[in-house]
Amino acid sequence: MQQEAQAFVDEWAQTFNTGRAADLARFYAPDARIVPPGRSTVVGAAAICAYFADIRAQGFHDYAVDLGDVFARDASLVASGRWALQRADGAAPQLYQGNWLNVFAHGRTGWLIVVHMWN
Repeated sequence: MQQEAQAFVDEWAQTFNTGRAADLARFYAPDARIVPPGRSTVVGAAAICAYFADIRAQGFHDYAVDLGDVFARDASLVASGRWALQRADGAAPQLYQGNWLNVFAHGRTGWLIVVHMWN
């Protein structure tokens, strides 16, 4: 379970890091939610892609997640860990990092994110 979840998260990060924010929709359930720190919940794959496109447009890059814990609960998979992201800000990149949590449900094509939270 741990390796499968890490591979999924690494693929998400690669998609984000290459600037293909619209392609992130395939990782989310149609009614998925992201809960960004200090902001309102974003609902739906299209709105989530727009949110992450805006993050990329602000110069954020090199996103990575290091999973710490993965467990199954009923029909869901819960994964938590630490995230890191950089932003070009002046002469030196600024590093941002924090805690990360995703809840996955099984869709037609495999696991899909239903809740994505970080701080």
